[in-house]
Amino acid sequence: MLRITKYRLLLDFSIQLILFILWAVQAALHFSYFGLLYYSSIFVLLLTAWQLLHAFYVVRKHQDWHRKQYLQNMRQLLAYSLITIGIGLFMMLASFGFLAPFFIFSLHILHWVICLVALYFAGRYFWTSIRQLQDYINRPKSFWDL
Repeated sequence: MLRITKYRLLLDFSIQLILFILWAVQAALHFSYFGLLYYSSIFVLLLTAWQLLHAFYVVRKHQDWHRKQYLQNMRQLLAYSLITIGIGLFMMLASFGFLAPFFIFSLHILHWVICLVALYFAGRYFWTSIRQLQDYINRPKSFWDL
């Protein structure tokens, strides 16, 4: 059981680290404002997808409350963004398309706000993964190590 936990923690940390490194390489190779935002949004999408899959597994299998809090935060982020998009669509339809340019601009702003908030949650999740890996490595090996 402990060996499986070690491999699971190492796999989680290494996949997140690889995604962070790929994002840094892409941002360095294609350095421009829009390129950085574009690669950041792709990075956030990939990292969030991995973290959601891992969180679903860990919450279901091990009842981890840190991951459960992450899932609740992501659910709230999705709900807020869908409510905002719904209100914007209603306003655009109610104005017979006159507010379409403002709605499209608002969608761009909403996209970057969602990416920043998801990146914040991903950073907290990554920090939790690092802490859990360190706690596992530094755990007492026997009763006499306590």
